Amino acid sequence: MCNKWRQRGISRVPIVHEVLLRSNPGKVSILGDGSVAVEVGGIELGQGLWTKVKQMTAFSLSAIKCDGMGDFLDKIRIIQANTLSLIQEGLTAGSTTSECSCEAVRICCNILVERLTRIKENLQEQMGSVEWGILILEGF
Repeated sequence: MCNKWRQRGISRVPIVHEVLLRSNPGKVSILGDGSVAVEVGGIELGQGLWTKVKQMTAFSLSAIKCDGMGDFLDKIRIIQANTLSLIQEGLTAGSTTSECSCEAVRICCNILVERLTRIKENLQEQMGSVEWGILILEGF
C-alpha cells in the first residue's frame, strides 16, 4: 500500500426520475412599432428562463423571413406575468419550467407566423420585398 489511508472504490447507483411536463401559460404580443412583448407563467430565478424564452421567440418568429428584421433579439421584451395578464400561471419548480415556458411561446409564435405569412404573401405580390415594420403595420 502506497497510501496510509485506506483506499475505497466509488460506486454509481442508477436512479430513474420521472419528469412530467405540465401546461404553462404564455402570451406573445406584437406591438404596433414592431417590438414583441412576451409573458410566461414562470419566474426568473437565475435559471435563464427569460433568456431561453427570448431566444425561442426570436427563433420562432424568424420563420416569417422579412427584410429589416436585423438583430431581432433587441425587439423582444420579456414581461413578468401576473394574475391579471395570465390566469393559472404554472409553478416554477423542478427542471421543466424553462422547457414548458418555451413550448408555450413556440405555440403562440407558430400561430402568429401562420397569420402573418398570409399578409406577407399578399404584400409581396404588391411590393416585392416586405419589411418587418410594414408587415406589422399592415397586420393591425
